[in-house]
Amino acid sequence: MPSKLALAFTAALAFTAPSSARADVDGAVTCGSALKIKHANTKHILASQPVAYASGSGQQSVTAIKNAGEEAYWLIHGAVGEDCARGAPVTHGMTVRFRHAGTRAWLHSHEHRSPLSGNNEVSCFGGDESSDTGDNWIVEVPSGSGTWEMGKKVRFKHVDTGAYLQSHGLKYGRPIAGHQEVMAQKSAGPNALWTTEGTGVFFPTAQEIAAKDEL
Repeated sequence: MPSKLALAFTAALAFTAPSSARADVDGAVTCGSALKIKHANTKHILASQPVAYASGSGQQSVTAIKNAGEEAYWLIHGAVGEDCARGAPVTHGMTVRFRHAGTRAWLHSHEHRSPLSGNNEVSCFGGDESSDTGDNWIVEVPSGSGTWEMGKKVRFKHVDTGAYLQSHGLKYGRPIAGHQEVMAQKSAGPNALWTTEGTGVFFPTAQEIAAKDEL
């Protein structure tokens, strides 16, 4: 029987011809793609798991882990109520949502206190029929313009709170021992930088398709 992750990929990739590629090499990150997101400073991977926070919102936990498997794939969608065509490059200032491939919930934040550092909590929330503006994140390229490129550093600013997705060295105990806290903080320091990691499934841009057709 197919895994939840395989079913999620099948639904996300229907009717379009994607390509498998390294997520840490050159090329645009595009809407509809599935990828792993790595914290630039600690090299841990953004992940989620069906374990609820014991405090704060009580929603599904989001952490960063060293050796990430299926729990670390995220599908890129447009902002709530907005279309994000498959293969459209994600550019500086664009608002997107990240759907956790395994559980179908959305990367979310709010002003509940995060368990370890007391910053804004980051969780996974909602599902196929439920998403709100708490799931919206603005992609920021450090140069202030251009496209989010695979392997290049970017920041993610939460629309509702103005806080940046971050991680650091603080780690949880049981039942998610060794998992690093992920939280959101208003100041965008070095812990707010993320990049892509490992293999993923990417929809080519129109320019990439045209270039391939010319070969």
